[in-house]
Amino acid sequence: MVRGHWSIENRLHWPKDVVLNEDETYGRDPNALLIASLFRSITINVLRLNGFDSVSSALRKLANQVEQIFHLLQ
Repeated sequence: MVRGHWSIENRLHWPKDVVLNEDETYGRDPNALLIASLFRSITINVLRLNGFDSVSSALRKLANQVEQIFHLLQ
């Protein structure tokens, strides 16, 4: 059970906090913050479903590659 918890922490929460700077997000509207968090989760899931193990390396590889990003979403 503990390993399952840390697996979630390391595969989802850590990339959201460190790579996508979720902890530095601020705002007054709780719905906007929730939607931004959902987009971050979707981004991580799309990257992982397309074979990227590292979110930070995927973001570096896909920077300015608009066509490739749209291809990932199909």
